[in-house]
Amino acid sequence: MRKDINKITNNKQTNAYYLKLDIQSFFYTIDKNILYELLSEKVARLNFSQKDKEDLLWLSKKIIFHNPCTNYIQKGSLDALKKLPKNKSLFTTPPDKGLPIGNLTSQFFANVYLNEVDQFIKRKLKVKYYLRYADDMLFLSRDMEELRDIEEEVRKFLHKKLKLKIKDNKTKYASVYSGIDYLGYIVTPDYILSRDRVVNNFKKKLHYFNKGFLINRRLCMEEVVPLHDPLTQEEIEDICASVNSTFGHLKWANSFSLRQNLYRKSFGILTKYLEPQGNLESFRPRKPSP
Repeated sequence: MRKDINKITNNKQTNAYYLKLDIQSFFYTIDKNILYELLSEKVARLNFSQKDKEDLLWLSKKIIFHNPCTNYIQKGSLDALKKLPKNKSLFTTPPDKGLPIGNLTSQFFANVYLNEVDQFIKRKLKVKYYLRYADDMLFLSRDMEELRDIEEEVRKFLHKKLKLKIKDNKTKYASVYSGIDYLGYIVTPDYILSRDRVVNNFKKKLHYFNKGFLINRRLCMEEVVPLHDPLTQEEIEDICASVNSTFGHLKWANSFSLRQNLYRKSFGILTKYLEPQGNLESFRPRKPSP
């Protein structure tokens, strides 16, 4: 993204603006019939035998139109589930709408669905600087009015072709120099920072690890045992994977000082078990002392 920002600003010689659009309750409002029709059109163009095409469409139809709310295992708190907004649960959406977010196939089907708007934006509107991740869309332009025209056209296309709506309170226009909040980063022409929320959530996770939370064998109804006795190798590897997930995010930002500060001040007893790699880009379990 920084390359695009520097291109459109001519290496910070001119001003430019961005437009962020977010689709409202995207996974819960995908129209299954439209999705299946789009998929059928793509399968028809494949260089497969007729039998393979029929089998592929049969399986796709089974997955797309399956209702996960009819046969499931309840986990977690039912009261917490009831507190979800109605547009954030498949239990309250029509049977012909919505895909379960956790399914790997849903991620693929989402891209099939939104490929339609991608093609419209790139081929019909001829937008040069356009990025999309899932349902988060970002546009860059030197002309604010051009961005407003793009928003109007995209809104109309989404509604007419895909039966989707833009979330009004997430729509944002601003100068690229103010920093673009996108996918957990703040991106400017000069630097990339990780969002405060990402960092603060990670600090909380480290705190809970040090207190003995988030480690299953240490949780019981009466008490939580702090991390003063040795961890098992399995527990160390689980913690390491969790830590590396966040550090994998942080390493793409200008965050070396931040990573140093986190390691020195927030890791606590975990420094005994995790060994830094490279310039604090990741960790591996320390080898046990002989």
